[in-house]
Amino acid sequence: MRLSPSSFNLQHARFAVVRDKARRVALRAACYGQRHVEECGAVVVVTGKLRAHEDVERVQQHVPDPAHRARLVKTITGYYEGKPAFQRDEAIRSGSLASMTLMLAAQSMGLVTCPMIGFDPAKVAEIVRLPEDHVLVMLIVLGKPGPGAPFPTSRLPLEETVKLETLDGPGLR
Repeated sequence: MRLSPSSFNLQHARFAVVRDKARRVALRAACYGQRHVEECGAVVVVTGKLRAHEDVERVQQHVPDPAHRARLVKTITGYYEGKPAFQRDEAIRSGSLASMTLMLAAQSMGLVTCPMIGFDPAKVAEIVRLPEDHVLVMLIVLGKPGPGAPFPTSRLPLEETVKLETLDGPGLR
């Protein structure tokens, strides 16, 4: 998760790994009673730091040339400062990339995951003590496969979802 790409390497994604049974019961209620929230091994609450650009000095400290680093800091700050919609978009984008990385890593270890957006954001925020400068991206239930493992899902045809050159171009076959 930590090595997932993010805009300007700002690393917007933050995670609360909820293992405590009582807290998972509370999350189940906030997730409209979905039982897998309580029955899984852990619920990963994925969030994005809205003002991640304030960490720009730290995340760009690896740049050896001080003048180049200063230009980067100024440029990156200019992209984000005073642009709340852009900050939110980037926090969600980075959190989503990190979520997929987590899910693929978990699958490679024989675990099952399920991304979730079906929850009451205010209640989840309260349960995990979401800081004001963070946005909820998604929840991911995570655990070992058990009886009644997930059923296979269907996918739309490739030529319908992947187009060549333009979105009204020919479909990839």
